[in-house]
Amino acid sequence: MRNQQNKLIKLMRWLPNQQDKLIKWMRLTKTFLLNLAAFLGFFALEYAAMVFIQGSVYFSGQHRYAVLILGLGLAYCFVRFGLQAMKANKAKLSFSLKTIAWPTKSEFGTIIAAYLLGWSGMVIWNEIEILFFYKLTHGTTENQAAIDNIMQVGGHYSLVMFSLIIVFLGPVMEEILFRGLFFRYFKSVKFPWLVVVLSALSFGFYHLSSYTWVSLLDLPPYAIVGFSLAYVYKKTDKLSSSIIMHVFHNGWIQVISIITLLQH
Repeated sequence: MRNQQNKLIKLMRWLPNQQDKLIKWMRLTKTFLLNLAAFLGFFALEYAAMVFIQGSVYFSGQHRYAVLILGLGLAYCFVRFGLQAMKANKAKLSFSLKTIAWPTKSEFGTIIAAYLLGWSGMVIWNEIEILFFYKLTHGTTENQAAIDNIMQVGGHYSLVMFSLIIVFLGPVMEEILFRGLFFRYFKSVKFPWLVVVLSALSFGFYHLSSYTWVSLLDLPPYAIVGFSLAYVYKKTDKLSSSIIMHVFHNGWIQVISIITLLQH
């Protein structure tokens, strides 16, 4: 009889603890789902803006500029509301360059070191790709090949427009999405570096032109760049740091691409 009473007492003590754990788990699940929905919403907005801006090269005359203006309008909404969502408080958002927290000298050292390490990783992967997968990849990614082709579609308009997108607008929007908003919605106290890895992988998958087994060979270089960008953002806690690094990376690659296109 006493044993039954002891078991009943233990059960009565155990049930409230399990109920608390269940409530906590439900709250965490709800928060995660809401954050995921918010991130996917921003992702859709960024993607739509890029589709219209890049798609404008396939139009001509007034239709081209109408599509471009629509894309730029969506891009403005994404940047404005994305930056607002990143802010912990609800202070008024300012687009003044004076309010931007720029990297310090020591943080610039972190940016340079991270980029050099990332670039070394990409060089190593490129050598592996040439040795074992050259017949499949032809020495370039599907994404870069697609960009090179589109830049020849609309003449000078495509060349200028894509250069501005790749060097400036793209890095700003992608850093807001894959660093600022990703870290905002999926930060983890227990596993802080997991967010860095997931951010890098998301960035990599985003840049795949297709999702075949062959296209997965393009994932490592983009994921390596994404990891370097996420590392810089985490270490400096400044979006300007990863944007500067991203602009530099895209900038010199675009210069080489333009020179190569003009020579053919």
